Amino acid sequence: MLGDPQVIIRSFIRTLFEGMCRVIRLGNCARCSLLFFAFLISTESLSLLYAGTSACQWVVVVNGESNDSRTLANHFVYLRGVPARNVIVLGDIPKTNTISVQEFRKRILKPLLEEMDRRELSPHIQGIAYSCDFPTTIDLKKDLEGIEALPKVLTPKGSLNGMTFLYRSVLRMDPAYIAPDSNWYAAHEAKSILKLTGQKKDLDEFEKLISEKQYAKAADWIDSLRKSGSKNYPLDYLSAQQHALAGNTGRSLARLEEALRNGWKFRSEMLKDPCFESMRGDIEFKKLVAKCPNEPFTWLPARPFDARLHYASNCTESFDPDHGMPYLLSVMLSYTKDDRLSLDEAIKHLERSVLADYTQPRGSFFYTKTRDVRTTTREPLFSEAVEQLKKMKKPAEVIRTTLPPAGSRVAGITMGVADFDWGASGATLLPGSLADNLTSMGGVMTPGSDQTKATEFLRNGAAMASGTVTEPYAVQFKFPTPMLHAYYAQGFTSAEAYYSAIQGPYQLLILGDPLCQPYAKPPRFIVQGAPDAVESGKTISITFSPSEESNSTDPIEMSWLLNGRMLARTTYQPEISISVDSDDRGAQEWRFLAKGPKPVESFWESAMWVYVGPKETHLRLEGPKTWKRADGAKFKVKVSAAAGKLEKVRLRNQWELLDCLPDAQGEFEVEISKVGQGPCSLQPVVVDESGKVLYEGIPAIVKIQ
Repeated sequence: MLGDPQVIIRSFIRTLFEGMCRVIRLGNCARCSLLFFAFLISTESLSLLYAGTSACQWVVVVNGESNDSRTLANHFVYLRGVPARNVIVLGDIPKTNTISVQEFRKRILKPLLEEMDRRELSPHIQGIAYSCDFPTTIDLKKDLEGIEALPKVLTPKGSLNGMTFLYRSVLRMDPAYIAPDSNWYAAHEAKSILKLTGQKKDLDEFEKLISEKQYAKAADWIDSLRKSGSKNYPLDYLSAQQHALAGNTGRSLARLEEALRNGWKFRSEMLKDPCFESMRGDIEFKKLVAKCPNEPFTWLPARPFDARLHYASNCTESFDPDHGMPYLLSVMLSYTKDDRLSLDEAIKHLERSVLADYTQPRGSFFYTKTRDVRTTTREPLFSEAVEQLKKMKKPAEVIRTTLPPAGSRVAGITMGVADFDWGASGATLLPGSLADNLTSMGGVMTPGSDQTKATEFLRNGAAMASGTVTEPYAVQFKFPTPMLHAYYAQGFTSAEAYYSAIQGPYQLLILGDPLCQPYAKPPRFIVQGAPDAVESGKTISITFSPSEESNSTDPIEMSWLLNGRMLARTTYQPEISISVDSDDRGAQEWRFLAKGPKPVESFWESAMWVYVGPKETHLRLEGPKTWKRADGAKFKVKVSAAAGKLEKVRLRNQWELLDCLPDAQGEFEVEISKVGQGPCSLQPVVVDESGKVLYEGIPAIVKIQ
């Protein structure tokens, strides 16, 4: 039950400030593939999760009117191997750094989500990465007009990625997105799982039953919230408490058994819970206690992200839309305007980040503790974060200086200061590191704004950094908890680690590479038997061999994407058979995606281009491998077919059809301004009279300098 937005906001605010002394600031595009994936007969595949993230699960959004935006996207897509289908170019993007929430919905969010649906991406996409040259700040005043006496810490500005992450509430114009606990995917204190939410009148009635010791009725009320098959273990446990207090031992034990089966792991909490005092000597209760895992009831672990799930405020998840809220991970790759980073610096940052994957960096994690409220705000969780990191044998320490000492090799840092000069510190931010600074203006990118910006961390080596887009006040919920680095060191991607650590993300601008994962152990595999071409009616076998590299895990599940569209998923199979139907033609990208074991569920993917069907449909593109802008604003490429016959051929940059047409020799003249610079992907396609793509050729990369 989601409840009334104003009630939710007020409830969270009341909890937040309680006791606080002060507040400081495959087939072809349009039809289903007739390629037959042999292991699809397993109905088991229908219930598998996509949890975790990989290149094929991210959409890259480009400002089509910005050369920098196109260029940075070209580099990121090339470096990470993002499918062309996942690159969405938007036009009519405002040139201002701040836009209204109405404009954000109309010009960015809705067109983006609609295009994802049109391309059949929505079922498997986990995140949205904006290239540079997008407005970073969203003015929320219009959506908040109905909120009375809005607390001053809930300032009416949001960040581009924060409002994208909270897309469902934003589309509904639901002001609950500014709540201090709007991110129910994030890891929380363990006690939060026993929190009930709902309409105020219902919660008041429940509290009345408790105060009047009508425990049987209270148990029935909780049972009414439980749904068959929902695996909502907090409700199971809460129900068991009330049944025990009502003296109904049998029903209490039944609920406890369901709680354990559905995910309850806190034996010590069961043992000391006064609700079960009357059952302590019961032999069945003792059996349940004995088989319950004994995880500490302090801070819940991070979990792999899945955009298809609906997350509830008690930290449970379900495919049921009524269970809670869905989210989309979101970041901005970089910021290249107003002298924050040059385009070249932004590109180097991405190149450095990619090379950090799976390297297990040897450095230390630092937490700065000074008298500045910017550090004391997050100090309460320093010890928990340091303890978790040390359990993973990662060096971590709390220091009493603003920056780490000279010579430090920094794997990650949580700090708080208005201004700093990292270069002068003599410390090194290792490739793949996360750097987080709590200050007022770290994400305010407009000219003239004071304080050091988050982009300084990217310039000096970090893979990802963040800052708020307006005065946030010194409150923890708007910034990542110190546990950020523990989640990252566990093996999660940078984006998963960030959103696991921030409970109220609406104002945080997150910049960097969302797929960086230095501590991951992916389920590496080797593909064997993949052909260059397959004739119609033929069947081939492809085998997958797990890698023997030390930093690899065994594949648990397997997915197959055809031309960037999810076609199938199943438990891991070492061999598959693929049959090419008579209607298949042109070139197809076959992408295989393996998911590793819990708790991180890292991914590994491998992609290849294969010609299928008649040779006359096998298009080839020839052109320069590199092109310098000094040599001209246009360059030429030529398309040919294996059998020498060409139909109506066009060129596609990523997934965007270019407006240039071929001459009689099949040559195209491409304007650099239409495709950006860097590694530019060009793909020949055949279209019908309406411009609909019938089949594709293999893309080629032209590196434009």
